[in-house]
Amino acid sequence: MMHPTSRSLILKLWSARPEEIRSVPATEDALNTFEKEFGAIPEDFRWFLAACGGGVVGGEWVDGVEQLAKSHRKHFRDRSADNGWKASFFIIGSDGTGQPFGIDRATGEVVSEPEGSDGEVDRLSPSIEAFLLKGLIG
Repeated sequence: MMHPTSRSLILKLWSARPEEIRSVPATEDALNTFEKEFGAIPEDFRWFLAACGGGVVGGEWVDGVEQLAKSHRKHFRDRSADNGWKASFFIIGSDGTGQPFGIDRATGEVVSEPEGSDGEVDRLSPSIEAFLLKGLIG
């Protein structure tokens, strides 16, 4: 679970960001609607969605709850294709090239699956906490 000091720092850094690169925080109803369709959101990321919304973190786009549903539908559709994604992780956004990245539910790491990797993942960060802090502090 994310340290309370990290949460406070993330909120402070996030609120100082320009509005055009961040989306509004998610309502509890929106989070519950998402979870009914896709299952539980990892706890620390759920907090981020409710407190901050989504937007640019470092050079990556982290989905707000509305974009998150679209990303999950697309990822599940692509995974079912013969040449689609193989790795399974909780999508949280996409990188500058449109590749999805997310949270490995088993380890809590933020990972991505490079195109053509046949299910192998690149580890981007040891946790969503570390990912957010690094992306917001620089």
